[in-house]
Amino acid sequence: MGAPQEWPGRARLMAREAYGGGFQSMDDKDELRVWRAERAITRILLCYARGVDRRQFEEVRACFHTSASIHYGDWFSGNCDEAIAFLKSSLPNLVSTLHVFGAPWIELDLESGTAEVETYAINSATYLPGEDGLSIQNVSGAKYFDRFAELEGRWAIVERRNRRVWAHNLPDTGEPAPPIAPSVPTL
Repeated sequence: MGAPQEWPGRARLMAREAYGGGFQSMDDKDELRVWRAERAITRILLCYARGVDRRQFEEVRACFHTSASIHYGDWFSGNCDEAIAFLKSSLPNLVSTLHVFGAPWIELDLESGTAEVETYAINSATYLPGEDGLSIQNVSGAKYFDRFAELEGRWAIVERRNRRVWAHNLPDTGEPAPPIAPSVPTL
């Protein structure tokens, strides 16, 4: 693994080099700008997950700039309004969803006000019972690839692409009994 790619500007971030490198130094002002941008970007990612899981579509919409393009794998590709309409029509077919995002990898360019962000996620969707009365729970691993831009002082997603990496479908059989040993008193 070679040296990390450099981004333009004084406040550029560098990933740790493969063999004990470190981080490029920056002054306190630049470090604060980086922290604020990364914090804003991370909160937007979490706001998206929360908004989808709670079916709060205006919260989801707020994660994107109005001109954003959104691509959900092979299922959907369109603008922000179309994506919200897609979610509004799709999510009622599910009992629940749960999006759990890992820490994002953020390649930040403060001079241009842009960031490339990669986030891994575990997502769960419980489908409404079928004719047989059984529900299916789909658990999947996904990668989100986002381009962010800071426009008019606000960071938001300008392009989102996600790709499912793996998926398992399981029958939803309810909550199992707790794994308590017979000799252990219960509360």
